[in-house]
Formats: sequence, structure tokens, C-alpha cells
Amino acid sequence: MKKFTISPKVRKWIRILHRDIGFVMVGLSLVYGISGILLNHMNGKDPSYKVKDISLTFTPGLTPGEFTQTWQSEPDRPKLNNIGEAAGKYRLMLQGGIGEYDPQTGLVQYQTSRKKPVAYWVNRLHYNRVKGWSPMADIFAGSLIFLAISGLFMVKGKHGIAKRGKWYLLIGLLIPIFYIIFAG
Repeated sequence: MKKFTISPKVRKWIRILHRDIGFVMVGLSLVYGISGILLNHMNGKDPSYKVKDISLTFTPGLTPGEFTQTWQSEPDRPKLNNIGEAAGKYRLMLQGGIGEYDPQTGLVQYQTSRKKPVAYWVNRLHYNRVKGWSPMADIFAGSLIFLAISGLFMVKGKHGIAKRGKWYLLIGLLIPIFYIIFAG
């Protein structure tokens, strides 16, 4: 039985390409890695936005005009764009948020959101929501496949794929299989 070997010249080119493509892919790896961590820990919230929930008490029974005047008397509040009525409450359309005023109780509850610039853009790239990003995402995916396969052949001897490396490869393949089978 003939032993599988890679010529030194081929191994040299694998190492060169692996190294150089790896350097190019660092920025993209950071985008997908940071976004992946953010998305894994969403807890029901979009990690691209900082959301604030605020409750205030106004005088009960205000008309829409009186409410608007009271709202605008405080300069730190978001701009009130529109008021609509539904089910006995006022729906508030705010700049950067939404809210509700209950004329029966005077309770005002509103929520504002603000983009977290880094999180917003890495998530848009991760979700492929930036025009023209698909070819770059495909190049990145193809590069990851190349880096994974070329990495198998970079080390030879007792630490290479033919000896100890095959066991680590098997572990790496079994981890996703295990999750598919048992996380069902």
C-alpha cells in the first residue's frame, strides 16, 4: 500500500496561500466573529440598538393638544411626531421611538432606540443586508473552506493529519454531529 504524501513544493505553496489568505481574512473574520457573539447573546433584543424604556406620569384626561403642549415643555424628551387614538389611549409616534399615553391614569410609557454603530454594521454585514456584499461573503466562505482543508496538510510527521491530527479532526467533525443528533 502506497503512503499518501504531499511533495515539499506543494506543501510550500499550501503554506504560502494559507498564510496570505489568512491575513486577508482577518478583518472579515472579526466582522463575523463579533456579530456571531452579539447574535448568540441577544436575549430577545436586537444587539444593534440600545433601547430605553421610560415611564412618566402626566395629568390624567389631557386632550391631544394639551398632551402635545405638556410633552414639548421638556426639551430632553424626543420630538413628538404624531398622536393617534386607539382603544381609549393615545399612540405616540416619537423621533427614535414609540409610546402610549393613558388619559384615564395619566401614565405615559415610551421606548426609544439608538443604533450602536459597530454592532449595527457588523450585524448588517453578517446578515448580508448591505448591497453588493454577497460576493464578498461568498469569497469569505470559500476562503474558510480553503483554510480548513489546507490547514490539514500544513503539518507533517507525528503532529500531522496522518498521526495525531486525525484524532483532532475527528473530534472537530463529531462536535456538530453530536449537536445535530442530541440537541434535536
